[in-house]
Amino acid sequence: MKTFLGSAIFLALAFANPASAGAKIKIDTVPDTYTPQNYNRSERVRISGFHFEVNSERTRTRVVVTYTYRDRISYSSADAGGGPPSTEVEIPGLTYDAAAHAIIYDANGTKAVCATVREKNSHHLAIRNTGACTVTAVDARHVDPKSWNNDQYSVLDTYFNVQ
Repeated sequence: MKTFLGSAIFLALAFANPASAGAKIKIDTVPDTYTPQNYNRSERVRISGFHFEVNSERTRTRVVVTYTYRDRISYSSADAGGGPPSTEVEIPGLTYDAAAHAIIYDANGTKAVCATVREKNSHHLAIRNTGACTVTAVDARHVDPKSWNNDQYSVLDTYFNVQ
């Protein structure tokens, strides 16, 4: 009986609190293919990872998303361009709280600790993701705004997600 009552209370609280719904924020649209320099074949682009950067003097935080392509190792010596460019974006509501030693997202009724921060040395911070905030990419088709015939092109829409 205690287990059932506890579960019922937990479920009631979970559905009654809209702040726990999370957030999904579009942060960029990037080409879905990349052609390495000195090569004529396009490769599919995907996210290779993301991390947070902090300007501790200004309590500013940004997300950096790095992209890769399938055969990057094969082309790395020929690809002087270094691959698809990264996305670097400051997200409204994402800040560094020095007192809490954390990167916190707090906007539109959603609050989460995205990463913990500790001082590594006098010039560097060690940032560890908590998993509450992630970055994902979705294949999408967009209409070319300059096209008379509504021509479409394929892209990756990149999102910052808060649990």
